[in-house]
Amino acid sequence: MVRFLLLLLLALPALGRGSAKEIDLAACDVLPVVEVTIAGARFHFLLDTAATSILNASSFAHGDERAISVTSWSGTSETRAHQVTIGDLEVGGHHLRNLALPAIDLSAIGRSCGRQLDGILGIDLLRKLGAVLDLTDRAPRLVVDADNAQTRVAELQERLLACVQAFDSGDEKGFSDCLDPGAVLFTTAGDFYGRQAAVEFYRQWYSSQTVAAQVSIKPRVYHLLGDAIWLEYELRATVGGRTIVSRGTALCRKSNAQWRILHLNCSAPPNDDIALAAH
Repeated sequence: MVRFLLLLLLALPALGRGSAKEIDLAACDVLPVVEVTIAGARFHFLLDTAATSILNASSFAHGDERAISVTSWSGTSETRAHQVTIGDLEVGGHHLRNLALPAIDLSAIGRSCGRQLDGILGIDLLRKLGAVLDLTDRAPRLVVDADNAQTRVAELQERLLACVQAFDSGDEKGFSDCLDPGAVLFTTAGDFYGRQAAVEFYRQWYSSQTVAAQVSIKPRVYHLLGDAIWLEYELRATVGGRTIVSRGTALCRKSNAQWRILHLNCSAPPNDDIALAAH
């Protein structure tokens, strides 16, 4: 573990932040408005960093009526609203899915600034987008983290599942692509420096098994580090009828549009005499 942390500290300066996308804004009088897409239709939402997100009831008439709390610059108040489920809300190419938002009458705001408003994009969804409102020296724009936390974690989860499937099926090429060329792996079977060394061991180990191993990885905690993710995981491996449960840490980085393992550390359970490869 100490070796892993030292390598992690050495790697951190090279891990930059994800790219950001700038979205030009329209205006309702002097208020900033952003275009969003829901179910293929375009809508215009007022940007309000002092409020929670709300839909305009005239634009979203369906939903279940219930009491809700609405937060704005003037405080939090109780009102009646329809709760509407949005399957996919897209802002500048970024998607927020399965949202439950209240819908109330926002016509007074639209009349005051002279255009139809379909909702308010508030601080709650702006945080999910990793977005900031830029009102500096040029046209107003919304700066959105193009590779935000939720998206990165979801992509990494999908990638790890594919890597486990490659490991289980003996797909050497697929397993190799899960490793960064400079990957460093500390496992119960030994330490491996570089993708080639890890794959060579995997090839020998896998071919020596009379029964294919079955591996599952359960991530426990994610730590986001710029364009990388450090995760703590629990690993369950079944080899020759014996199941081993262990824990470890891994540093994964996205390069060439794909997540790969950069550093990995796996701790063996006490008295474990079975050496498992690269997990």
